Amino acid sequence: MAPPKLQLELQTKQQYSTPALDEQAGQLVSLVASPVPRLKHERHPVLSTSDYHGLVARCQQLERRVFPKAEAMDLCKELRKPNQYLFVVLQINDPGMPLLSYGVLAPSKVDRVARITKVCTDPLYRGLGAGEHLVRSMLAALGHSALDSALHPSATGRFASICRVGGLRMDIRDIQLHVDTRRDAAVRMYTRCGFSTKATIPNYYAEGRNALLMSMSTAMT
Repeated sequence: MAPPKLQLELQTKQQYSTPALDEQAGQLVSLVASPVPRLKHERHPVLSTSDYHGLVARCQQLERRVFPKAEAMDLCKELRKPNQYLFVVLQINDPGMPLLSYGVLAPSKVDRVARITKVCTDPLYRGLGAGEHLVRSMLAALGHSALDSALHPSATGRFASICRVGGLRMDIRDIQLHVDTRRDAAVRMYTRCGFSTKATIPNYYAEGRNALLMSMSTAMT
């Protein structure tokens, strides 16, 4: 059964970083979540501690449903690392808070590179813009002024975000991700978000399955 149609358009006066929620509109809402919030500012009043635990399990279930066994990430293991952050997009006006999309961002102070290591949208909810909203939330959370252009007006008016903008602020010089060359829609989405292709990596996922290395520089020009 197809999910109910979501009313995604919000008032144009709302800004991407505005935490106000319109519970009468079926907007998607993104937030930074770790398995158990490490810092007080990482918690949001919409979620209880048990909700955070449940989110990881729900993401893991979707991970196993969407990705082949050889490509499925062990989220519980990965999120024990101190620099791994789970982002989710939820429809919070539904009592069940459906999980539409999730991703993992790994910023590193060592090489000053933030890596988006996972982006996954539930197939039932694809085409609504949840994946793009997820990626833009990751960019906003890094808090670099050079990322302002990533918050494109065409997307900012569509969602309310309760992501703590700048909450993961670090001295990051580059943001990177890999994407299957055959995933045209994903490549277009990353391009809209400000990424560009730097290289093609043969057999990255499996024999005959190549990947594009896409990146976004945060250096001021």
